[in-house]
Amino acid sequence: MTLLALDSVARGYPMRRGWLGRAVMVHAVDGVSLEVSAGRTLGVVGESGCGKSTTGRLALGLETPDSGTVTFAGAAMPPPGGAAWRALRAQMQLVPQDPLGALDRRLPVARQIAEPLVIHGIGDAGERADRVATLLASVGLRPDQAARHPHALSGGQRQRAVLARALAAGPALLVCDEPVSALDVSIQAQIVNLLTDLQESHGIAMLFISHDLRVVRQVSHEVAVMYLGRVIERGDPDAIFTDPAHPYSRALVAAIPGGSKPHAILAGDPPNPADRPAGCAFHPRCPVVVARCRAETPTLDVRADGRAVACHLARG
Repeated sequence: MTLLALDSVARGYPMRRGWLGRAVMVHAVDGVSLEVSAGRTLGVVGESGCGKSTTGRLALGLETPDSGTVTFAGAAMPPPGGAAWRALRAQMQLVPQDPLGALDRRLPVARQIAEPLVIHGIGDAGERADRVATLLASVGLRPDQAARHPHALSGGQRQRAVLARALAAGPALLVCDEPVSALDVSIQAQIVNLLTDLQESHGIAMLFISHDLRVVRQVSHEVAVMYLGRVIERGDPDAIFTDPAHPYSRALVAAIPGGSKPHAILAGDPPNPADRPAGCAFHPRCPVVVARCRAETPTLDVRADGRAVACHLARG
């Protein structure tokens, strides 16, 4: 069952060129369509600035799309700030990149984990205390750590506290925006394993946003690769990481440290989103570009193997 659906969603921001220059529109997300099924994980990968985080904010209803629609459990996302939107916060939660920034340094961890229960009127004081104790245990924190302030916890412990708070109201969806990028490798593995275990035990759906392809492959049931605000490949993680179809996906996979494929260096930096190239936006950096790529924008078409690819040379 589809829990979250983004249909041709676009979001742009005006940007002024120079002190007295005219305003131009930067298309952070440009016609993105994605689905997340109940109890499943969709991984979203790409370079910094490709629109991953904006996609996550649109999915949560924290931003309103300029065009396209976002639906959750079959209903349209309500306007931000209204009663229906606030009630929906219990069903969808954000797990941010910086746990210390997400937590209030003045308050003990237990009080912050209980906050969603208070906001949504879940349980009485005793029931909330029991719920907090259960959540602490479920994310691997000790009872004595409940009274500690965020600065007294390690980075991994803070991220566990953030997870406990996100789970407090029993959400159906977690949007994880680079949830392990600020942690060292050993702690990353612990948090990724914890997320997988929590999904299995609670049946939670996840939109997992990351630039780390190894982590995305480990947690995802489906992967979407984004480039300059658009999805350029989508499909089974093993298929994409074993035999990527889009030249950009191939470069990302080849750049994984310790991978078996030779490193493919991309020429130049991603183009300015305010000055998107004609045709395929990837063509200035593509090693197999042809004339058609410079003139015609490829559509995201589903191939015979079920994978969707936006590339003139990867039809199949």
